[in-house]
Amino acid sequence: MEIILPIAHVQVNVIYLVILGVVVGVLSGMLGIGGGIILNPVLINLNIPSVVVVGSSISQIAGASLSGFLTYLKSKVVDTKMGLYIVVFGFVGGFTGVLLINFLKSLGYVKTFVLAIYVVYLLLLGTFILVESIKNKNKSEPPKIPMFIQKLPFKTQFKTGEISILLPAFAGFLSGFLASVMGIGGGNLITPALMYLGGYEVVSAVAISMFQMVFVASFLAFFHSYINHGVDIVLVLILILGSSFGAVFGAIIAQRINKFYIKFLLAIIMLLVAFFSFYQLVSSAKKEIFVVQPTNFFAKLLLEHPVLYSSFVVVSALILSFIVSIITLRLKNFIIRRLQRRGVLR
Repeated sequence: MEIILPIAHVQVNVIYLVILGVVVGVLSGMLGIGGGIILNPVLINLNIPSVVVVGSSISQIAGASLSGFLTYLKSKVVDTKMGLYIVVFGFVGGFTGVLLINFLKSLGYVKTFVLAIYVVYLLLLGTFILVESIKNKNKSEPPKIPMFIQKLPFKTQFKTGEISILLPAFAGFLSGFLASVMGIGGGNLITPALMYLGGYEVVSAVAISMFQMVFVASFLAFFHSYINHGVDIVLVLILILGSSFGAVFGAIIAQRINKFYIKFLLAIIMLLVAFFSFYQLVSSAKKEIFVVQPTNFFAKLLLEHPVLYSSFVVVSALILSFIVSIITLRLKNFIIRRLQRRGVLR
Protein backbone atom coordinates (compact mmCIF):
# COMPACT_ATOMS: atom_id res chain seq x y z
CA MET A 1 0.00 0.00 0.00
CA GLU A 2 1.79 3.10 -1.29
CA ILE A 3 1.08 6.70 -0.26
CA ILE A 4 2.71 10.11 -0.73
CA LEU A 5 3.86 11.76 2.50
CA PRO A 6 2.42 15.32 2.50
CA ILE A 7 5.42 17.17 3.97
CA ALA A 8 8.31 14.95 2.86
CA HIS A 9 6.66 14.52 -0.58
CA VAL A 10 8.04 10.97 -0.87
CA GLN A 11 6.20 7.75 -1.77
CA VAL A 12 6.34 5.07 0.95
CA ASN A 13 4.80 1.69 1.78
CA VAL A 14 2.44 1.98 4.78
CA ILE A 15 2.70 -1.69 5.83
CA TYR A 16 6.49 -1.51 5.83
CA LEU A 17 6.43 1.60 8.05
CA VAL A 18 4.00 0.02 10.54
CA ILE A 19 6.19 -3.08 10.89
CA LEU A 20 9.24 -0.85 11.31
CA GLY A 21 7.39 1.06 14.02
CA VAL A 22 6.59 -2.17 15.92
CA VAL A 23 10.24 -3.26 15.92
CA VAL A 24 11.42 0.18 17.00
CA GLY A 25 8.76 0.37 19.71
CA VAL A 26 9.77 -2.94 21.29
CA LEU A 27 13.41 -1.90 21.40
CA SER A 28 12.46 1.53 22.70
CA GLY A 29 10.47 0.16 25.63
CA MET A 30 13.00 -2.55 26.40
CA LEU A 31 16.20 -0.53 26.11
CA GLY A 32 15.04 3.03 26.79
CA ILE A 33 16.65 4.25 23.56
CA GLY A 34 13.66 5.97 21.96
CA GLY A 35 14.05 3.84 18.84
CA GLY A 36 15.50 6.67 16.78
CA ILE A 37 18.93 5.09 16.41
CA ILE A 38 17.34 2.34 14.31
CA LEU A 39 14.49 4.27 12.76
CA ASN A 40 16.34 7.27 11.36
CA PRO A 41 19.03 5.60 9.21
CA VAL A 42 16.33 3.36 7.71
CA LEU A 43 14.07 6.33 6.92
CA ILE A 44 16.98 8.24 5.39
CA ASN A 45 17.67 5.17 3.28
CA LEU A 46 14.08 5.45 1.99
CA ASN A 47 15.02 8.88 0.55
CA ILE A 48 12.95 10.78 3.09
CA PRO A 49 14.64 14.19 3.63
CA SER A 50 16.84 14.10 6.74
CA VAL A 51 15.20 17.24 8.16
CA VAL A 52 11.84 15.45 8.06
CA VAL A 53 13.38 12.24 9.41
CA VAL A 54 14.79 14.00 12.49
CA GLY A 55 11.62 15.99 13.25
CA SER A 56 9.17 13.16 12.58
CA SER A 57 11.24 10.68 14.56
CA ILE A 58 11.21 12.97 17.58
CA SER A 59 7.44 13.35 17.25
CA GLN A 60 6.74 9.62 17.21
CA ILE A 61 9.18 9.13 20.08
CA ALA A 62 7.05 11.46 22.21
CA GLY A 63 4.08 9.16 21.69
CA ALA A 64 5.94 5.86 22.00
CA SER A 65 7.66 7.04 25.18
CA LEU A 66 4.32 7.86 26.80
CA SER A 67 3.01 4.32 26.46
CA GLY A 68 6.27 2.82 27.70
CA PHE A 69 6.54 5.29 30.59
CA LEU A 70 3.01 4.53 31.83
CA THR A 71 4.01 0.88 32.09
CA TYR A 72 7.08 1.75 34.17
CA LEU A 73 5.08 4.20 36.30
CA LYS A 74 2.93 1.38 37.65
CA SER A 75 6.03 -0.47 38.81
CA LYS A 76 7.18 2.58 40.86
CA VAL A 77 10.78 2.52 39.62
CA VAL A 78 10.80 6.10 38.29
CA ASP A 79 12.83 8.73 40.18
CA THR A 80 10.70 11.72 39.14
CA LYS A 81 13.00 14.25 40.83
CA MET A 82 15.96 13.15 38.75
CA GLY A 83 13.71 13.05 35.69
CA LEU A 84 12.54 16.65 36.15
CA TYR A 85 16.10 17.94 36.42
CA ILE A 86 16.96 16.18 33.18
CA VAL A 87 13.84 17.56 31.48
CA VAL A 88 14.65 21.20 32.32
CA PHE A 89 18.18 21.04 30.99
CA GLY A 90 17.00 18.88 28.09
CA PHE A 91 14.80 21.77 26.94
CA VAL A 92 17.82 24.09 26.81
CA GLY A 93 20.05 21.65 24.95
CA GLY A 94 17.24 20.65 22.61
CA PHE A 95 16.39 24.19 21.56
CA THR A 96 20.07 24.82 20.83
CA GLY A 97 20.08 21.78 18.54
CA VAL A 98 16.92 22.87 16.72
CA LEU A 99 18.56 26.19 15.84
CA LEU A 100 21.67 24.37 14.61
CA ILE A 101 19.59 22.12 12.33
CA ASN A 102 17.86 25.20 10.96
CA PHE A 103 21.26 26.68 10.08
CA LEU A 104 22.50 23.45 8.47
CA LYS A 105 19.24 23.15 6.54
CA SER A 106 19.93 26.47 4.84
CA LEU A 107 23.33 25.13 3.73
CA GLY A 108 22.04 21.70 2.67
CA TYR A 109 24.23 19.73 5.09
CA VAL A 110 21.72 18.28 7.55
CA LYS A 111 22.03 14.73 6.17
CA THR A 112 25.83 14.74 6.28
CA PHE A 113 25.89 16.14 9.79
CA VAL A 114 23.27 13.71 11.15
CA LEU A 115 24.96 10.61 9.71
CA ALA A 116 28.41 11.74 10.90
CA ILE A 117 27.07 12.27 14.43
CA TYR A 118 25.50 8.82 14.34
CA VAL A 119 28.77 7.16 13.35
CA VAL A 120 30.94 8.80 16.02
CA TYR A 121 28.43 8.81 18.86
CA LEU A 122 27.13 5.26 18.48
CA LEU A 123 30.54 3.76 17.79
CA LEU A 124 32.03 5.22 20.97
CA LEU A 125 29.07 4.60 23.25
CA GLY A 126 28.30 1.16 21.84
CA THR A 127 31.89 0.02 22.35
CA PHE A 128 31.92 1.30 25.93
CA ILE A 129 28.66 -0.43 26.88
CA LEU A 130 29.70 -3.69 25.19
CA VAL A 131 33.01 -3.83 27.05
CA GLU A 132 31.41 -2.84 30.36
CA SER A 133 28.56 -5.35 30.08
CA ILE A 134 30.93 -8.24 29.35
CA LYS A 135 33.35 -7.17 32.08
CA ASN A 136 30.61 -7.05 34.73
CA LYS A 137 28.44 -9.90 33.43
CA ASN A 138 28.47 -11.90 36.66
CA LYS A 139 28.32 -9.01 39.10
CA SER A 140 24.96 -8.79 40.85
CA GLU A 141 25.58 -5.94 43.31
CA PRO A 142 23.92 -2.57 42.63
CA PRO A 143 26.02 -0.11 40.59
CA LYS A 144 28.11 2.33 42.60
CA ILE A 145 28.37 6.08 42.09
CA PRO A 146 31.93 6.88 40.89
CA MET A 147 34.16 8.82 43.28
CA PHE A 148 34.54 11.85 40.99
CA ILE A 149 30.75 12.20 40.81
CA GLN A 150 30.53 12.02 44.61
CA LYS A 151 33.01 14.91 44.90
CA LEU A 152 31.05 17.29 42.66
CA PRO A 153 29.37 20.32 44.34
CA PHE A 154 25.68 21.36 44.40
CA LYS A 155 24.41 18.05 45.77
CA THR A 156 20.79 17.14 46.39
CA GLN A 157 19.05 13.94 47.47
CA PHE A 158 17.92 11.42 44.87
CA LYS A 159 16.77 7.80 45.23
CA THR A 160 20.31 6.43 44.98
CA GLY A 161 21.77 8.97 47.41
CA GLU A 162 23.17 12.49 47.30
CA ILE A 163 24.23 13.44 43.77
CA SER A 164 25.36 16.76 42.32
CA ILE A 165 22.77 18.41 40.06
CA LEU A 166 25.64 18.88 37.61
CA LEU A 167 25.09 15.25 36.54
CA PRO A 168 21.47 15.66 35.38
CA ALA A 169 22.35 19.15 34.07
CA PHE A 170 25.12 17.85 31.83
CA ALA A 171 23.26 14.68 30.83
CA GLY A 172 20.03 16.57 30.20
CA PHE A 173 21.61 19.32 28.08
CA LEU A 174 23.69 16.92 26.01
CA SER A 175 20.86 14.42 25.53
CA GLY A 176 18.47 17.20 24.53
CA PHE A 177 20.98 18.55 22.04
CA LEU A 178 21.67 15.11 20.56
CA ALA A 179 17.95 14.34 20.45
CA SER A 180 17.28 17.47 18.41
CA VAL A 181 20.07 16.90 15.89
CA MET A 182 19.83 13.11 15.65
CA GLY A 183 16.09 12.57 16.08
CA ILE A 184 16.55 10.29 19.08
CA GLY A 185 14.91 10.38 22.50
CA GLY A 186 18.07 10.95 24.48
CA GLY A 187 17.89 7.57 26.17
CA ASN A 188 21.09 6.50 24.45
CA LEU A 189 22.92 8.89 26.76
CA ILE A 190 20.57 9.18 29.75
CA THR A 191 20.32 5.44 30.41
CA PRO A 192 24.10 4.77 30.49
CA ALA A 193 24.77 8.01 32.42
CA LEU A 194 22.32 7.10 35.16
CA MET A 195 23.62 3.53 35.37
CA TYR A 196 27.35 4.22 35.37
CA LEU A 197 27.48 7.68 36.95
CA GLY A 198 24.31 7.91 39.02
CA GLY A 199 24.25 4.43 40.57
CA TYR A 200 20.82 3.49 39.19
CA GLU A 201 19.78 -0.07 38.35
CA VAL A 202 19.21 -0.56 34.62
CA VAL A 203 15.40 -0.76 34.93
CA SER A 204 15.24 2.49 36.94
CA ALA A 205 17.58 4.20 34.47
CA VAL A 206 15.41 3.13 31.53
CA ALA A 207 12.26 4.29 33.37
CA ILE A 208 13.73 7.77 34.03
CA SER A 209 14.86 7.90 30.41
CA MET A 210 11.29 7.18 29.29
CA PHE A 211 9.99 9.87 31.66
CA GLN A 212 12.21 12.64 30.31
CA MET A 213 11.58 11.58 26.71
CA VAL A 214 7.84 12.26 26.95
CA PHE A 215 8.43 15.93 27.77
CA VAL A 216 11.64 16.69 25.89
CA ALA A 217 10.51 14.91 22.71
CA SER A 218 7.16 16.76 22.75
CA PHE A 219 8.98 20.08 23.16
CA LEU A 220 11.39 19.29 20.32
CA ALA A 221 8.65 18.00 18.04
CA PHE A 222 6.86 21.34 18.25
CA PHE A 223 9.94 23.44 17.53
CA HIS A 224 11.25 21.18 14.77
CA SER A 225 7.89 21.59 13.08
CA TYR A 226 7.55 25.31 13.74
CA ILE A 227 11.13 26.40 12.96
CA ASN A 228 12.41 23.76 10.51
CA HIS A 229 9.12 22.55 8.92
CA GLY A 230 10.53 19.09 9.55
CA VAL A 231 7.59 17.04 10.84
CA ASP A 232 5.35 14.99 8.54
CA ILE A 233 2.10 14.31 10.41
CA VAL A 234 1.18 11.27 8.29
CA LEU A 235 4.58 9.67 8.78
CA VAL A 236 4.39 10.31 12.52
CA LEU A 237 0.96 8.73 12.95
CA ILE A 238 1.87 5.64 10.90
CA LEU A 239 4.99 5.04 12.96
CA ILE A 240 3.10 5.57 16.22
CA LEU A 241 0.60 2.84 15.34
CA GLY A 242 3.48 0.39 15.39
CA SER A 243 5.83 1.92 17.96
CA SER A 244 3.20 2.48 20.67
CA PHE A 245 2.16 -1.15 20.37
CA GLY A 246 5.74 -2.33 20.59
CA ALA A 247 6.81 -0.02 23.45
CA VAL A 248 4.29 -1.54 25.86
CA PHE A 249 5.66 -5.04 25.37
CA GLY A 250 9.24 -3.80 25.33
CA ALA A 251 8.86 -2.21 28.76
CA ILE A 252 7.37 -5.46 30.14
CA ILE A 253 10.11 -7.59 28.59
CA ALA A 254 12.82 -5.39 30.14
CA GLN A 255 11.58 -6.19 33.65
CA ARG A 256 11.67 -9.95 33.04
CA ILE A 257 15.02 -10.67 31.40
CA ASN A 258 18.60 -10.67 32.63
CA LYS A 259 19.98 -7.11 32.80
CA PHE A 260 23.22 -8.22 31.15
CA TYR A 261 21.36 -9.11 27.97
CA ILE A 262 19.64 -5.71 27.91
CA LYS A 263 22.96 -3.87 27.98
CA PHE A 264 24.61 -6.32 25.59
CA LEU A 265 21.79 -5.99 23.04
CA LEU A 266 21.85 -2.20 23.36
CA ALA A 267 25.59 -2.17 22.58
CA ILE A 268 25.31 -4.49 19.58
CA ILE A 269 22.47 -2.44 18.07
CA MET A 270 24.46 0.78 18.50
CA LEU A 271 27.51 -0.68 16.74
CA LEU A 272 25.48 -2.10 13.84
CA VAL A 273 23.72 1.22 13.27
CA ALA A 274 27.06 3.05 13.45
CA PHE A 275 28.46 0.93 10.60
CA PHE A 276 25.24 1.27 8.58
CA SER A 277 25.31 5.06 9.04
CA PHE A 278 28.94 5.18 7.93
CA TYR A 279 28.02 3.29 4.76
CA GLN A 280 25.27 5.82 4.02
CA LEU A 281 27.59 8.72 4.77
CA VAL A 282 30.24 7.68 2.25
CA SER A 283 27.82 6.47 -0.44
CA SER A 284 25.20 9.25 -0.52
CA ALA A 285 25.19 12.77 -1.95
CA LYS A 286 26.75 15.37 0.32
CA LYS A 287 24.15 18.11 -0.20
CA GLU A 288 20.41 17.87 0.40
CA ILE A 289 18.00 20.73 -0.27
CA PHE A 290 14.54 20.51 1.29
CA VAL A 291 11.66 22.95 0.83
CA VAL A 292 8.03 22.20 1.72
CA GLN A 293 5.81 22.25 -1.37
CA PRO A 294 2.26 23.65 -0.75
CA THR A 295 0.60 20.93 -2.83
CA ASN A 296 -1.78 19.49 -0.20
CA PHE A 297 -3.81 20.40 2.90
CA PHE A 298 -1.16 19.58 5.54
CA ALA A 299 1.66 21.33 3.67
CA LYS A 300 -0.44 24.47 3.29
CA LEU A 301 -1.45 24.33 6.96
CA LEU A 302 2.20 24.08 8.01
CA LEU A 303 3.27 27.01 5.83
CA GLU A 304 0.31 29.26 6.64
CA HIS A 305 -0.32 28.31 10.29
CA PRO A 306 2.87 26.73 11.68
CA VAL A 307 1.84 27.06 15.36
CA LEU A 308 -1.49 25.33 14.73
CA TYR A 309 0.09 22.56 12.67
CA SER A 310 2.94 22.00 15.15
CA SER A 311 0.57 21.87 18.13
CA PHE A 312 -1.70 19.46 16.26
CA VAL A 313 1.25 17.14 15.59
CA VAL A 314 2.25 16.90 19.26
CA VAL A 315 -1.28 16.50 20.61
CA SER A 316 -2.21 13.92 17.96
CA ALA A 317 0.94 11.90 18.65
CA LEU A 318 0.30 11.76 22.40
CA ILE A 319 -3.43 10.99 22.12
CA LEU A 320 -3.02 8.29 19.47
CA SER A 321 -0.20 6.68 21.41
CA PHE A 322 -2.24 6.66 24.63
CA ILE A 323 -5.25 5.07 22.90
CA VAL A 324 -3.13 2.43 21.18
CA SER A 325 -1.25 1.59 24.40
CA ILE A 326 -4.53 1.02 26.30
CA ILE A 327 -5.83 -1.24 23.55
CA THR A 328 -2.60 -3.25 23.37
CA LEU A 329 -2.40 -3.68 27.15
CA ARG A 330 -5.94 -5.02 27.29
CA LEU A 331 -5.27 -7.29 24.33
CA LYS A 332 -2.12 -8.61 25.99
CA ASN A 333 -3.93 -9.34 29.26
CA PHE A 334 -6.74 -11.08 27.38
CA ILE A 335 -4.32 -13.33 25.47
CA ILE A 336 -2.37 -14.19 28.64
CA ARG A 337 -5.55 -15.19 30.49
CA ARG A 338 -6.67 -17.39 27.60
CA LEU A 339 -3.29 -19.11 27.42
CA GLN A 340 -3.29 -19.66 31.20
CA ARG A 341 -6.71 -21.28 31.07
CA ARG A 342 -5.49 -23.67 28.39
CA GLY A 343 -2.40 -24.53 30.41
CA VAL A 344 0.03 -23.01 27.90
CA LEU A 345 1.23 -20.48 30.48
CA ARG A 346 1.43 -20.74 34.26
